[in-house]
Amino acid sequence: MRHLGILLAVLSLTLVFAGTTSAQTIVMNEIWSKGVAGNLDWIEIYNSAFTPVDISGYLIYDVGGQGGTKPKKAIPAGTILPAKGWYVVITDTNTSSTIADGFGLSSSGEKLWLENSTGTIIDSVQLVALGGTDTSYARVPDLKRRDHDE
Repeated sequence: MRHLGILLAVLSLTLVFAGTTSAQTIVMNEIWSKGVAGNLDWIEIYNSAFTPVDISGYLIYDVGGQGGTKPKKAIPAGTILPAKGWYVVITDTNTSSTIADGFGLSSSGEKLWLENSTGTIIDSVQLVALGGTDTSYARVPDLKRRDHDE
């Protein structure tokens, strides 16, 4: 009976860690919010897994998207994120410097969420106010660099 209890505990921990690992393989790795016409805001999504992941229908949004006052940015159908690869999402699709529509990022900082195609939030980032136009927000250590150094 004691062995059954230990087995159940190990199985439970395995399921918890398996769920955590899969949810953490796709993350927002780097963000740039100082966009201008011709060089718009972007978010880099990174896959730290050793297998490709279909990210079709994933959504990126901020408080406005969460509250329904701004659109959520959807990843197009058929988008496959390669193993140890990244995908850059341009967050504001309008290239005019006088019109800000769609989903743009606040350069003064905001919270961002990444949701998978089933509606589960798999990552969130508190974007801080960025300095100059040559500064981006990135995870430290940068996941891509850490994976390549291994």
